[in-house]
Amino acid sequence: MNRTELNKSRSRLEQREADIMNAATSLFAEKGFHGTSTRKIAAAAGVSEGTLFHYFATKNVLLQAILDNFYAELIESAQEGIRKIMGTRDRLLFLARNHLRILMDQQALMARLIQVYLSVDVNYYRDYKNSLLHQLNYRYTRIFDGVIMEGMERGYIREDLELSAIRDLFFGGLEYGMRTLMGRKSSKKKIDAHVEAIVQPLWESMQVAETTAGGKNVTDSRLEQACERLEKIAARMEKS
Repeated sequence: MNRTELNKSRSRLEQREADIMNAATSLFAEKGFHGTSTRKIAAAAGVSEGTLFHYFATKNVLLQAILDNFYAELIESAQEGIRKIMGTRDRLLFLARNHLRILMDQQALMARLIQVYLSVDVNYYRDYKNSLLHQLNYRYTRIFDGVIMEGMERGYIREDLELSAIRDLFFGGLEYGMRTLMGRKSSKKKIDAHVEAIVQPLWESMQVAETTAGGKNVTDSRLEQACERLEKIAARMEKS
């Protein structure tokens, strides 16, 4: 077999694998894990059941492959995006938009698949740290953790913050934000505004309080200066 034929053969194999995973994704989300047989998946993918088992030994292995593929897309897009952004706040906004975009592009399909996975993995709540979902979440959320820790090193974010709590607030807010946005069938502009509304309060709570040379909070100092200017203007107006 020459190189051209070899590449074509490899391409066909990759396409079959993708077809099986796509078919299983739709069926698992629609019918549930136990309500979907390998025979139905194979038929939907246009392959034999034997071919399906050639790629995936069991339905569990197939479900895990789907979740692994989804998180790989999340991780790759997140890493690529933050490499192009310098500011900590802008990085957080990007991570939030990217997270919602990928989930909403798939109409929360993966959120339903995660629920399917939870119904299958009986040890998930008993031994979460050794579960597949923990491993995938760990790889993904390390990107967020890296942005926060770098922000601390730069002096933008308070070092006394509990990182796990900030992470929960960030991703928890996005999860509920996704439900709100999907219910409204929002435009990209509204999605961006909603993301800003979720991230901004969190960002403000994380920021290091700037102080003047005398030790005053910058916000308080600027307010005092503004009041002094107003008083001077008022005094001039009284004299004129």
